[in-house]
Amino acid sequence: MIHPILDPTNRMDEIDQQLRQLVMAACGQPRGSLERQRALNQLIWQIQRSGKLLRGIGVPDYEDALQQTWLYCCRNLCEALTGNAYDPELASVITWLNAYLKRRLSDRQREVFQQQAERAFGQLAETGEVINPIDTLPAPANPPPILEEIREWVEREGRQLRRIHVRDRPDINCEVLILRRLPPETAWEALSQEFGVAIATLSNFYQRECFPRLLKFGQTQGYLDS
Repeated sequence: MIHPILDPTNRMDEIDQQLRQLVMAACGQPRGSLERQRALNQLIWQIQRSGKLLRGIGVPDYEDALQQTWLYCCRNLCEALTGNAYDPELASVITWLNAYLKRRLSDRQREVFQQQAERAFGQLAETGEVINPIDTLPAPANPPPILEEIREWVEREGRQLRRIHVRDRPDINCEVLILRRLPPETAWEALSQEFGVAIATLSNFYQRECFPRLLKFGQTQGYLDS
């Protein structure tokens, strides 16, 4: 049996009650007053001290997202200045702020994906030749999320991609070439020797048949404009 004093549920209830009282204290003061600002500062300090706010170890721009969250809190805790005002009947103040913080982190993640996608899809060489869409991505120790999504897509669509192949060479198909050209990519020269086919044949087939399907995948995922 857990002693009531040691029960973590009781501890969380106590924290939520303290925060609710601080919210009431802040909103009971005139907007822009020193008294409200002091109450807001106390509320923010207690939220940080609770350890219940989303953490962002290793998350890009987490501190910026956190600062946006505190600003959102100050502007919308008592009145709806830049968004919906906080409603204590719907959620605790930490749940409310975590939802906003999560959205800001998701926005940043989408920006990172978009930057990756701009490098990964549709880049053109000066000659006008389409570059392999993944060639310009670095090869970090952990593959970027977009590469994992491409692999998952290829696995899902494997049967259809295998049907699209070089004439009389079903072993040279879109599934094989897309996967072989993902980092760490196999050079065209090595693929040419392996399959006994000219580099131009492989490259042209890839650009004509495989790349457009990869590009369409990027568009359906929202990485690129249609």
